[in-house]
Amino acid sequence: MPRPVVLDMDGVLVDSEPLNEAAFRAYVSSVRRPELSGWFSNTLGRREVDFLPDLAAELGRPAPEISAALAAELEAVLAEAELTAMPFVSEAVARLAAGGRIVGLASSSRRAFVDRVLEALGLSGVFAAIATGDEVARGKPDPEIYELVARRLAVPAAECVAVEDTPAGLAAAAAAGMTTIAVPNALTARLDLSDADAVASDLREAVELVIRLDGTPGGRLADATV
Repeated sequence: MPRPVVLDMDGVLVDSEPLNEAAFRAYVSSVRRPELSGWFSNTLGRREVDFLPDLAAELGRPAPEISAALAAELEAVLAEAELTAMPFVSEAVARLAAGGRIVGLASSSRRAFVDRVLEALGLSGVFAAIATGDEVARGKPDPEIYELVARRLAVPAAECVAVEDTPAGLAAAAAAGMTTIAVPNALTARLDLSDADAVASDLREAVELVIRLDGTPGGRLADATV
């Protein structure tokens, strides 16, 4: 039987992380703290509500003020740049869904932004179930979001393969009992993704790993090398 697959969104399906980084850099520059630009790596794969207290403490500013300013900066960036798909997204999603495979989405972003991205990428209605950051009490690296999407897919989490691009996302999926495949991009390639069960060079290669995993006796990625 084909293994169910759960995809992350930012950095896996959509090239949104550079846009968020641009907004973050613009914000810290506006409050005269440009030296904090590198702090952006602490946000990758995480919900704003989870990283905001630390950022507020670092800046000495109220969290609601920072949240509103980051949102305004992101809208300014999005007014100048389109949301674009990561390489091979349409091909990969179509191939994953072929043959009756169940495909879900687990994103730390809010549902409104997820819907916006899926519409922009032509992926609305593609996923059998979606779980978003504003639907859980605890964000990645906690496993709650992956446990939620597995329940909505009506499959055991341990049977699923998760495709992620950040340490927080990989940790969340692994804690839920899922097999994990990392697909690093230009921003996350510099992060420690060594806890993934396998690392793919792109989404197309990740799909190849998933398909080969279907046919391995113990469902082990070590036996499913591309």
